Amino acid sequence: MAAQASDEEQILRLHRDWYFSNFRINIPLMRTVFATGDESFLMFNLNDHPYFGVDDLANLWSFYARTDEWGLCEDYVMRVDVCGDMAYVVSEGSFPAWRVRDDEGNDLPERIDRPAYYRSTEVYKRDDGAGTPEWRMWHFHCSTRPPDDEAPPAKTRDDAADRRGLGNTPYSRGTRTDYSEYSELADAAGS
Repeated sequence: MAAQASDEEQILRLHRDWYFSNFRINIPLMRTVFATGDESFLMFNLNDHPYFGVDDLANLWSFYARTDEWGLCEDYVMRVDVCGDMAYVVSEGSFPAWRVRDDEGNDLPERIDRPAYYRSTEVYKRDDGAGTPEWRMWHFHCSTRPPDDEAPPAKTRDDAADRRGLGNTPYSRGTRTDYSEYSELADAAGS
């Protein structure tokens, strides 16, 4: 009999599923990460707008599936913390993205490179949105991160991301998100 994954392992699996679902805009996988119900999930999206519930997010992604292509995120977990039935993950990274069609789905003359550089915070509860005690993401907040060589205000150039290394803090080393378990999905999406 296989041992139950620790809470931290379950949270990190959901984190990986979330970022891998962004690859090729995989809406079915994305839906498995979040709490169900219109009043459960809340997102402050990288596009600067809020989304309320997984269906609202799926509608956004359906729009992007008509207009954009997204590559595989390069994501670094800076911190994961589990306390009782609540947990959070903080990460930073980038993902390649291209605008390939207009809002109506017509091909553009050429792909427009639109890479995203982000920092995110994910909040998890041990509640699937229907009361079952399963870990799910209840809140996601994403914002753009500055150029890697930019020194933060009131800090030195040594504090810039390219000097400290993505995911690293003065107190810890970041962990690059490993998508190797998804290799079959990635291969199928590439064909």
